[in-house]
Formats: sequence, C-alpha cells, structure tokens
Amino acid sequence: MKAKSLVLLMMLSAGLQAAPVDVQQPEYAREEGWIWYNPQAQTDTEDSDTPPPPAPPPALTPSQQKKLLQQATRAALDTAILYPSAENFRRFMTLQNFWTDRATDFTQSAKMARLKYPELDYNLKRSHNNGSVQARAAEEKKVQTAAVSQVAQRYGLFFFYRGGNAVDSLMAGVIRTFCEERGISLIAVSMDGKISDQLPQSRRDSGQAERMQVTHFPATFLVDPRTHQFQPLAWGFMSHDELDNQIVNVLTNFTPSY
Repeated sequence: MKAKSLVLLMMLSAGLQAAPVDVQQPEYAREEGWIWYNPQAQTDTEDSDTPPPPAPPPALTPSQQKKLLQQATRAALDTAILYPSAENFRRFMTLQNFWTDRATDFTQSAKMARLKYPELDYNLKRSHNNGSVQARAAEEKKVQTAAVSQVAQRYGLFFFYRGGNAVDSLMAGVIRTFCEERGISLIAVSMDGKISDQLPQSRRDSGQAERMQVTHFPATFLVDPRTHQFQPLAWGFMSHDELDNQIVNVLTNFTPSY
C-alpha cells in the first residue's frame, strides 16, 4: 500500500517535470579541424553541451503526502461532478478507493497494536463486552456503597428547598428516603417558610442559605459537622442512583473510573 501511495504521488507530480532545453552549438565549432587545434575549446564545448544533472526531488513528509493526495481527491471529485464522464469518474474512484484501503489497513493495524501492546487496550481497563456488564455493575455498586458508608459515618446532608414548589417537594421525598436507607444525617431547610410533609422536622431559613452561598433550589450540600466545612453535592432533582454516583464523584474529586 505504501508503494501505491508513492505511485499516486508520482502520477500527480509527473506534469511538473520540464524537458531540458537543447543547446545549440556555435557554427565555428563545426568547422573541420578547429577542435583539433583547440583542445581547451573542445573541453569547454563538451561541458556546455552536457546539461547539469537534475536535482533530486525533495522528500515529502507523510503529512505533505496526505495533503497532496487529499487535494488531488477533491479536485478529481469536483472534475467528475462538473464534467461527468467515465474517465473522470474512474480517476476519482481510484483515489477514493485508495483512502478506503488505507482506512481498512489503519483499523487492522490498531487491532494488531492492541494485541502487541496490551496497555493500549481500553477493554482491559473498562470492559465493553456485554457479558461483563453485570460484573462491572457489581464493582461500581461496591465502590458506591463504600463511599456512602463514609458519608454516613463522617458527614451529613443539608437540604434547602421551597415548600411551595412542586419539584422541590418531590425532591424532598427522594432525599428523605435516601438518607433513611443509607443512615445519613439530614437537616432540611425551608426557604419560603412552608414545611414539606415529607420533611416535617424541617427548619425555616435563618441565614444558613446566605452563609453557604446557596443560589439555586432545591440544593443538597455535604457537610462535615466536626470541621463545619461544606460543599455542594447536587443542584436540582436527582434520583437515588444519581445521588450515589454524585457522592462517589465528590469524595474522589471527580476522578474518572474509565
């Protein structure tokens, strides 16, 4: 395939080679005996009749080759569209098939590389095979359980909501069940003074939201009661699974698991 690429490049640059210009010999150099008595002139004449060797063409880098072939392919396509003919289409398809072949070779070389250099194989880090879905989900659940257990032992949650808002009230029920099932301490704060039926132990806001810079609702914050440090855990509505994932993200500083 490399040879095919070089052949195409040679075909593209063939029209750039100029024929050497014939050098005319002066009339006096053709007189009989003149060269015999003028050896130096003979040398000068031979030198002038011999054209200098052509300079070797500069080597093209792979990037230059690719750019040249791409330009030729676009030009061939434009020509085939504007001037439809069997020959113009054949020229375009020859170049187009070249790119198709190169893409196939690239794909196959990637498979070979992953076999030769297993550290490149993403499947070893995070299997994408359907048969491994359950095993991967079990591993992720194990990580989530450990993170949630850490939150239950060390942290608590602050939940800011508006009792008169339908979405906030719906999230109130989610956060109550979430904390009960996982053994997490919860302090709920009503921003409009209306207490949700899902969170009857809620307190009314007395400046906590301003001090914690809560700007959107509903808002769930992770709080360390020993150090009084806090940080956002979630904005808006989230399901139990989403909250589990968010806890893992926050505790691991959003380190990717893939």
